[in-house]
Amino acid sequence: MKNLLFPLILTLTCSAGFSQTNVRAWYADGQVWVVWEVSLPLPETYAVYAKPTPFSNAAAATLIGRLFAWEYGGGALKEQVDPSATFRIPDGQGGEYHLAANEALFVATPHQAGALWIGVVPWGETSVTQGINLTQSSVPFSYDPVGDPVECHLQAVFPSPFAPSYTCLAYFMWADGRQNQWENRPDFPVMANAAKNGMPSLFIVSAPPGLDTTHPFPLTVWLHGGGGQAHQSIPGSRQIVNLLPKQGVLLAHNDDLYGYRGPNPPNSDNPSWHFGWRKNYDPFSPDNTPTEVDTIINYTQRRYIWIDEWLIRHFNIDPNRINLNGHSMGSAGATALGKVYPDHYATVTIFNNGFGGSAPGEGIFTFGPADYNFPTNLVNREGETVRHLDVWNLIDNCSPQRDLPLFRSFHGKNDTNGTMEWDAYVVENYRKADSLGIGAQLMWSERSHGIDEGPNYDDHWHDGNLPTQQTVVDDVAYEENLRADISFPAFFNNRLDPAAHDPGDGTPGTGPNGVGDDWGSWGGYHRWDQNSVEDTPGQWSVVAWLESAAVFGNDNCPEDQLTADLAVRKPHQFKPPAGKMLTWQAEDAATGNILQTGIAAVQEDSLVVIPQIIVYREAIRKVRITITDPLVGTAAPATGPFNLVIAPNPSSDEATLYIKAETSETAEIEAISTNGQIAVFRTMLHGGNNRLALSPFRDLPAGFYTIAVRMKGRRDWIKWLKL
Repeated sequence: MKNLLFPLILTLTCSAGFSQTNVRAWYADGQVWVVWEVSLPLPETYAVYAKPTPFSNAAAATLIGRLFAWEYGGGALKEQVDPSATFRIPDGQGGEYHLAANEALFVATPHQAGALWIGVVPWGETSVTQGINLTQSSVPFSYDPVGDPVECHLQAVFPSPFAPSYTCLAYFMWADGRQNQWENRPDFPVMANAAKNGMPSLFIVSAPPGLDTTHPFPLTVWLHGGGGQAHQSIPGSRQIVNLLPKQGVLLAHNDDLYGYRGPNPPNSDNPSWHFGWRKNYDPFSPDNTPTEVDTIINYTQRRYIWIDEWLIRHFNIDPNRINLNGHSMGSAGATALGKVYPDHYATVTIFNNGFGGSAPGEGIFTFGPADYNFPTNLVNREGETVRHLDVWNLIDNCSPQRDLPLFRSFHGKNDTNGTMEWDAYVVENYRKADSLGIGAQLMWSERSHGIDEGPNYDDHWHDGNLPTQQTVVDDVAYEENLRADISFPAFFNNRLDPAAHDPGDGTPGTGPNGVGDDWGSWGGYHRWDQNSVEDTPGQWSVVAWLESAAVFGNDNCPEDQLTADLAVRKPHQFKPPAGKMLTWQAEDAATGNILQTGIAAVQEDSLVVIPQIIVYREAIRKVRITITDPLVGTAAPATGPFNLVIAPNPSSDEATLYIKAETSETAEIEAISTNGQIAVFRTMLHGGNNRLALSPFRDLPAGFYTIAVRMKGRRDWIKWLKL
């Protein structure tokens, strides 16, 4: 139906027997816009040629683009927005040109100023005539990436058919395609190979009613699955994951790589997995299986990131509150984006990623044979080339950055959907991700591939569309509160807690047909207050708990406490070098009572990890977890109730403790070692500032201590390194 849509509309406006006519072109908004009239029968593709001087034969000019009818006729716009819609483009005079139903469009992106004659012919034809299928004169164009950058262009505004109070804005942009992916304009990266130069792409931005645009607001991105489209992920759709932004906007991308996949005719159901394609992919030939090693370029990722940046420039979007989601193929694309651009996203939520990429044979035309595992244009933290199969899993690093955004992964044990199915490789990814401390909350349950199929399986996480029937942690409104510029605690080795559930060995099925627990979570019950995070050169701290007050009962942790290791991820200032000895403690956030203490050495790559942290249900207590480098910044004025300072620090028993008391009162001074041993003395303080020698602790062995001060039910503490 997609391939017939544009020709059917043309039959109402065109007569047969004529080729393309009235070719015109002009420059606007950083690009050259080529428009021509078409007639039936439509050729499979039109070719666009250009030359600095007039020409009568296309063979004497340079091919700058070739488009299918679906592309030059706005097929995605017609199918997903309005069957009668045509492109709206800048007219070069500060206004807008609205294409007629029998007009087609190609867009070129110049890399220098100049002027060109431009001709359009059906592929295979070469004859051009000035004023008919060749422009009447040369077309001048500018090059000013700063003053006149490339833009996206609004095509339509409409209410969401699923939630009419939400407003949807459909945009298009046109790619710059080149064989050398590094030949980027400063304002516009290369987003396609030369064969796909000028390919159009749709995306839809949706806003809630009454959106407050006076303050920076979040952006939530949704990626559709295989055979899907952008309009499936606008507000009110996918009710079981609540695509209803409250504070910001929702962005739905359309993965629209159009071309032959071997014998499969060109269609938009075989996209790029939201990643890209090999640079020598030929979309115009059925015989396009690669015969030699090729490089896969992340063209689609480049487009998505550029669109985000364009939205940030033109709207009041907070660049630190961008959240990414995807289902099935979209989950694979979201995983890859989160790994390649980890600093760009606050969180990544994925549903039913099989972690292995496309099925053997399915992606051979765009990605090459799976067993060849073609290289990409990306490098990892070790400076090594990222291979194609590295990008889809939770295991392999794919960027120079060490840390990922917080990942949440949901999968169904009754998923038998080919490459995305529940299998041993999914479980392997879960186990390794939980062991690596990357910052992953991992969930599994009874449903099959589709998220909305949960009610058919009495699914643990997605059992209906009401708030009391579905987890809240995949809701857009929940994600909007999270930030990329705040460090977070990555709780890991959750599977080692005796109370943890186990997903089994990857055998599909539940109940008597499955292996392991039908549902469970590793790390998914942990919550923390990101506003409580302290991230300084000498100290890192967070307040954490286990969910126990959720509207959806299954979001509440079934255990009173869970034990896990903690890795500090995305720190901005707390970056002690590998091998450095740190002290840590966990205390009751309400009372200040110390629950755990210890020391830990900073691991390789400056990763800070502390072991076996016990976190409790919120109804029992919240826990403040603090990690301190005692050699950095500990003499700085404290912010606690008693303004504690130790100087010098580190020091011997000659150290002085500075304390501020409101009135004359007795203080209890404790020295708590990392193994829990406590030494204590009492002394009388006067109102105001006090200097107190720590000589009562002179006989303590050298080491790290927490000096705790108690007065009239209040408590404050500071770290001390005794030499």
